[in-house]
Amino acid sequence: MSKVAVSIVRFIAMELGLEAQKFLDTYKEGTYDVRMNCHPPCPERVIGVNPHTNISGITLLLECGDTPGLQILKDEHWVNVEPVNGAIVVNLGHVMEQWELRSPISKRAVVNKSKQRLSIITFYYPNSLVHIGPTEKLIKSGNPPVYRLLQIKSIFIAFSIESLKFYSLIA
Repeated sequence: MSKVAVSIVRFIAMELGLEAQKFLDTYKEGTYDVRMNCHPPCPERVIGVNPHTNISGITLLLECGDTPGLQILKDEHWVNVEPVNGAIVVNLGHVMEQWELRSPISKRAVVNKSKQRLSIITFYYPNSLVHIGPTEKLIKSGNPPVYRLLQIKSIFIAFSIESLKFYSLIA
């Protein structure tokens, strides 16, 4: 999965007209976590995973089956992301936001009343010693950068203490 994440970072950089190697270098000696989720059928009205965003650079989600459960917040409404056999859902996390890319999408997982849902999620993180910050080419003229240059581990620490405190890093 790390090769997939690196390829995605390369394609994002190329599409934005940025030097791909700069982005790829931040992921050298990076880390990743893999999580396997099992949401059993539940007739009660519950949410599987509360609304959240990810701190990772790239998050890759593989649905194991055809049971929907992932929802994203779009225009203040929760929208189902229908599973596609063999497809990988790609989410950008807060680390990618530091380069002045789009804000991470808020998402949640919901349970199905009658069917089990299985998923495999890979969170891919850049090297924690690397410094990242706004990419000059993506900062619109006349607008100051939203973020300042930070070491990745500072972002991880702030996010882990309390996700709301992450926004105290805004310049």
